[in-house]
Amino acid sequence: MGKLFAVIEREFGERVRSKWFLISTLFAPLLFAALFIGPPYLAYKSSRSVDLSSMVIIDGSGTQMGEGIATELAGGLMATGQRATVIAVGATDSVKVIDSLRTRVGNNAVPAVAIIDGNTLATGAMRLLLAGGAPIVTSERVQAATERELLRQRVADAGLDLEQAERIAKVRVMAKVERVMKDGRSGNAQVNLVFGGGVAVLLYMVIVLYGQIVLRGVTEEKQSRVSELVLASVSPKVLLSGKVLGIGGVALVQLGFWTASVVVLLMNRARLLGALGVTSTSMSLPNVTFTELVPLFAYFVLGYVMYAALFAAVGSIVSSEQEAQQAQTPVLMLLVGSVALLQPALADPDGPIARTMSMVPFSSPILMPLRLGLSSVPTTEVVISIGLLSLTAVAAMIAAGRLYRTALLMYGKRPSIGEIIRWIRMNE
Repeated sequence: MGKLFAVIEREFGERVRSKWFLISTLFAPLLFAALFIGPPYLAYKSSRSVDLSSMVIIDGSGTQMGEGIATELAGGLMATGQRATVIAVGATDSVKVIDSLRTRVGNNAVPAVAIIDGNTLATGAMRLLLAGGAPIVTSERVQAATERELLRQRVADAGLDLEQAERIAKVRVMAKVERVMKDGRSGNAQVNLVFGGGVAVLLYMVIVLYGQIVLRGVTEEKQSRVSELVLASVSPKVLLSGKVLGIGGVALVQLGFWTASVVVLLMNRARLLGALGVTSTSMSLPNVTFTELVPLFAYFVLGYVMYAALFAAVGSIVSSEQEAQQAQTPVLMLLVGSVALLQPALADPDGPIARTMSMVPFSSPILMPLRLGLSSVPTTEVVISIGLLSLTAVAAMIAAGRLYRTALLMYGKRPSIGEIIRWIRMNE
């Protein structure tokens, strides 16, 4: 055990002390902050910075609709700022006027040209010429102003009050969906969906990322022949186990820091946006207990060990990184196949596809955490799934150890499928 811990400490310390580990660990929270806070803030700034006073409205409706839209864009009847230019045209003149303005729009001299006619009054259809340099929020503001003016005219024609009609028209149904589990637990369905899908995708990314690190580590040791010196004092089984567990410890540290940073960002998202002047509602977090975290942790550890052992086995039988990139394809396809099953699992977490594939060891580390976040999975299914995954992880470690022992000191020869199978079947 002393040698095993020595190898674990070496693999763990070597990577944790690296400046790139520190950079990648600290960069991820900055990226999360940019994703959570950046888009709403940029949308807020864009909506305030667009000046539509220099746009042109071509009104072929024969009414005062164009003037009404210009008033809405300027801020309403009480607005004192400059309004958009309105050009009233007849049916024969509209084409000539549009063609003359199209050139100015193409040169960014005019940010946008709105074209309305009698069809706009009847169906709401309109045209909008948008300059290449104008933000997309321009079209949203013009459409919103047109909808309000069209509503005002229709309300006036019906003899109703505009404010009352707007209150009626703006009624929206906001359903708070609460998913009730078989065991009586309940929670916000949207939050559970994001949590379950997020955990599944995060596990996939970590397994791929750190499995690749194991693969490269084994390949580099074989190329540099460092393993020849190490194997003089440490058995191949201990060396492989220490490498897998040491790199796994690095993954746990980094993943734990990233998870904590995401939780802190979500809890303070509304406060941070408020400090920037953006009104936003707070985002709720899933109510996850310690007993619910235990199986998630088990799937992460066992899934990582199983795939890391497979990557290590690939690294031990190849002679270069180029060969490793080709030889790892079957292992990656197992992971990609699991991700491809996320959609049917999301649609029906208790369906036959999700239930069956969450028992298969190669896909259970991805699909079962998703199911646990979306539905109440029977305890027997979780126990059976973890048991099968544990057995497969142990078998993968044993097979990888035997390949590691035999193939690590072989250079310049590509083993055949038959030789690989014979090495795996060899006893200690």
